[in-house]
Amino acid sequence: MKKTEKSSRLCLLDLGTEEVKAELADRIASWEEKPYRVKQILRQIYQHGTLDFSLMTDLPARLRERLSAAYEIMPLRESTTVTSIDGTRKTLWHLADGKSVESVEIPMDCGYYTVCLSTQTGCAFGCRFCATGRLGAGRNLSAGEILCQALASLNWWDSLSEDTSDTDRPKSPNLVFMGMGEPFLNYENLRKALQVMNHNDFMQVGSRRITVSTVGLPEQMLRFSRDFPQMKLAVSLHAATESLRKKLMPAARRVPLSRLLEACGECYRITGKRITFEYLLLPGINDRLEDVEALAGITSTLPCKINLIAFNRVDSVPFRSPSEQEVERFRKALQATCNQTVTFRRSHGADIAGACGQLAGKQG
Repeated sequence: MKKTEKSSRLCLLDLGTEEVKAELADRIASWEEKPYRVKQILRQIYQHGTLDFSLMTDLPARLRERLSAAYEIMPLRESTTVTSIDGTRKTLWHLADGKSVESVEIPMDCGYYTVCLSTQTGCAFGCRFCATGRLGAGRNLSAGEILCQALASLNWWDSLSEDTSDTDRPKSPNLVFMGMGEPFLNYENLRKALQVMNHNDFMQVGSRRITVSTVGLPEQMLRFSRDFPQMKLAVSLHAATESLRKKLMPAARRVPLSRLLEACGECYRITGKRITFEYLLLPGINDRLEDVEALAGITSTLPCKINLIAFNRVDSVPFRSPSEQEVERFRKALQATCNQTVTFRRSHGADIAGACGQLAGKQG
């Protein structure tokens, strides 16, 4: 059981679903408190996002004091938060060991909101278009450090929804693991966090509202598909030929495109759900006619969706963002050529360096 580096208190968020129930039950019993207090505590933390025991006013004051002395529930320290002109909010978090990480909250037109979560403080794969990749390999976040990013968003959303009736207010966010790091390099902590998010006694986020994005690690993709068959899997493709993918994504040197596509097919057979291929448009690099034909070709027999993303500017990266006309030209050409669903994901928070590929664990 993990304790935070700056505290001798046990971090509750680092415990799995059964572990945290058992830990609290034993502790509550030793204090001769009623067993139902466990459910109250779990509800406050995981469904209301209350990360301070002193604010749990449905608990007796003496119990709140004891809980505060025994447990830590805020393994991250919020440093700064900036808000985009489109309402997107990016938060810089400081970790107990001095490292930092970012998460992003995006209000959506449909009334729901999306939280983009990080799993590492850097990334070992070094994709040429990604700010996180320029940091190099970072350390894995604990399950608690991952969960804290999602739980902290609950209070933010409540503040935006004050004028909305409880019947109209969305019950859960969309959680996407598309922030800093490669989630599948931190699989055990990711798995523990996903179980907490999806469990009915904890965050109650439906499987279909959770997406994990990967550069394409076959063994972990298959394990994820078996462990969480209802959750969504997104694969960062970004190039449809072996040679170009290796230039853009060093990870492709470890996993040939043929093996990646084979793994995607295996995942589909396990889950019955289409894979989403993320394709970042880089003008003059991967948006040519031959790229359209190659992308249509490699996806022709695999049930999938192709999600186009416009490159967002990253300092010192030698690519430019496509114009709306360039995006639409590629989308139309691809839709006319391939037999898959083609969508375009509009970026949010680019003006605060909070959009896809821009997270670097620092503000400014």
